[in-house]
Amino acid sequence: MTERRGPVLPTAKAAEYVGLKPQTLRKLRHLGQGPAAFKQGRLNVYYPADLDDWLADRLTPAT
Repeated sequence: MTERRGPVLPTAKAAEYVGLKPQTLRKLRHLGQGPAAFKQGRLNVYYPADLDDWLADRLTPAT
């Protein structure tokens, strides 16, 4: 896991960052299958480093 620092992304920006629709990212978070999210007030926010780690874990080798 990389160090969490810097700005955080709200759900809409995080979804854009990983190439998903915001609703898909919300559903994955609800199912416990999405990247690590944190509450900042009433918002769910994501660190870019966590999004990168989550994307790297989802990579599958080409066949």
